[in-house]
Amino acid sequence: MNQKITKGLHNNTWICRDTWRRKLGIFCAKTCFRFRNLGELTLVPVICIIMVALTRIGLVGLAVMGQNLALNIAEKGFPISVYNRTTSKVDETKPRVVIVLVKAGPPVDETIKTLLVYWRKEIVSSTGETSCTKQGEEREIRGGMGVSGGEEGARSGPSLMPGGSYKAYKYIEDILLKVAVQVTDSGPCVTYIGKGGSGNFVKMFHNGIEYGDMQLIAKAYDVLKSAGKLSNEELRQVFSKWNNGELLSFFIEITADIFGIKDDKGEGYLVDKVLDKTGTKGTGKWTVQQAAELSVAAPTIALSLDSRFLSGLKDERIEAAKVFTSWGLGGFMADVAIDKNKLVDDVRQALYA
Repeated sequence: MNQKITKGLHNNTWICRDTWRRKLGIFCAKTCFRFRNLGELTLVPVICIIMVALTRIGLVGLAVMGQNLALNIAEKGFPISVYNRTTSKVDETKPRVVIVLVKAGPPVDETIKTLLVYWRKEIVSSTGETSCTKQGEEREIRGGMGVSGGEEGARSGPSLMPGGSYKAYKYIEDILLKVAVQVTDSGPCVTYIGKGGSGNFVKMFHNGIEYGDMQLIAKAYDVLKSAGKLSNEELRQVFSKWNNGELLSFFIEITADIFGIKDDKGEGYLVDKVLDKTGTKGTGKWTVQQAAELSVAAPTIALSLDSRFLSGLKDERIEAAKVFTSWGLGGFMADVAIDKNKLVDDVRQALYA
C-alpha cells in the first residue's frame, strides 16, 4: 500500500491500515485511518472525503452487528470501508454502496443526511437497520435490508432480507450471497424480498415471531420449574432431549445450555439469579401494530409483548404478590402430586403445538 498519505487538516495524523491493526488489534479496511494526535492514540469522530483507495461497499455503524458483518464481508474477499458516527473506527473512502447498521430512529436520518453530503446522486445504497416499515420506506434511499443472526451470525453468516430497489440489490448480490449463512441443501440464506420497505417489514415480523417463541419457552420453563419442581440439571436434560426431536432449534439449544451454567461469582446456577425483568426494542410492538392495522390476529406475539410490559413492572408485581399471599393464594401448587414424566411430555406437546 502506498505509504505516502496526504496529511489531514488541524495537524491530524493519517495511520495506515497495517499500523492501526498492529497497535489496536481492530479490523480495518484497505485504506488509511485518521486520528487526532494527542500523544496517546485517541479516537475522535471524523468524516473525511479524501479518497485514498476506492472500495465498492461501505458500512456505517460499528456496534456489535456492524463490526462483525464488516469482518464477514472482508473475509469473503470484498474490500470494505467502515464508519461510525460516535467513534473514529473509520475508513475514509467513498464507496458506491453503503450498508447502514445503526440504531433505529433519529440516528438513521442523521447518518443518511451526513452521507448524502458526500455521495453523488447516482450512488445506490442499502440500509440494514431494523425499523418500522413505514419509517424504513421514508428513510430508504434505494434499498432496505433486514439482517438476522446476532453477533455470531453477523460474523460467520447472517440471514439477509434485502428489499427496495432491485438495482441496488443486484449491485451487491454477489457480496450478499457469499456473506450470508450457507444452509445445507438450500444454499445462501438471502433473497430479494420486494419493493419499498419489504426487507425491513419481513425482519420486523421475524423479530415479532421470536418474541412469541421466547415467551412460549419461558412459559414451558415456568411450568416445569414451578409445578414440576424440576431441578436445573433436570431442565437441562429435558431441553437437550427436546432439541434432538421435533423442537430442534437454536432457542431450545441455548436454553438447554443456560440451565447448565454455574455462577462463577458465587454459589448455585446463573439462571436462578437473572432478574425477571425485561424490556423491548420496538420490533414486537411494531409487529402487533401492523397486524392490528391489517386486521390479522397475532395473539401469541401480542401476549408475549404484554408479558414483557408486565415484567418491567417489577415493584408493582412484588406488591401484588403480597396481596395474593395474604389471600392464601401463594404456593397453591406446593402440595399437589405431579407426575414429572407426564408433565414433561404434556409441556413438550404444548410447546410444539
